[in-house]
Amino acid sequence: MNYLMVSFLVSRRKTSAKIFYVLSAVKLEGFSTWKRDLPMFQLNTVEALEQFVLGSDADIGGLSEAYWGHTDNNTGLFWGKLSTKVPEGSRLDQSGYAGIKSKDRPITLFHKPRFDTSQFRYLAVRCKADERQYFVNIQTDSIYPSYTWQHRLQVEKPGEWEIVMIPFRDFILTAYGNVQKNQMEFDRTKVRSVGFSLARQDGDFSLELDWIRAINTERTLGDMDIMLPGEAQEIKQ
Repeated sequence: MNYLMVSFLVSRRKTSAKIFYVLSAVKLEGFSTWKRDLPMFQLNTVEALEQFVLGSDADIGGLSEAYWGHTDNNTGLFWGKLSTKVPEGSRLDQSGYAGIKSKDRPITLFHKPRFDTSQFRYLAVRCKADERQYFVNIQTDSIYPSYTWQHRLQVEKPGEWEIVMIPFRDFILTAYGNVQKNQMEFDRTKVRSVGFSLARQDGDFSLELDWIRAINTERTLGDMDIMLPGEAQEIKQ
């Protein structure tokens, strides 16, 4: 009979004490909670790309150019040219940004569809990016529509295909592009949109996207680590 040892640590301040919780001896057979991944977007058709909207400073009088289209590789390509120049006579204080964002999925008779990513540790993106600094943006149901959780899309090999994995807990709360002083985690059960953006970087840019998923590794279940037999004893010692 196969077993996995699942252990996680919760630290809670209560006066000066810390309370520890250990989950152990979870039976592998019938352990239906664990899933390898949750496909969110597979960007291999024109129809799939229509699930996203495109925006840039050109929408409000800026000079940037941004495009979103299907490639011969059956992928999505976000490309264009940013300009930080503020047009003469414009009311803009600054300029030079572009982004794409997934649309809300169609409402059904009974509910508003959302992605439940609560059982996954990472947001994974298969992409091919240039050397620009891109951000991944997540929005969830919130009473503050401007709230966006961001993380940099950190590629190791610009110009080559790779899978970037970002822990959900590492996303930072922002509003209108500004990091918020009071941070909070987003509701992972109600992810409504995922997007990509860049700002204030003059010149051409290109970001090619294949798919977006919520994912676990073989050793993770959300923010918990799945441990092999004997490892929990080693931690106790």
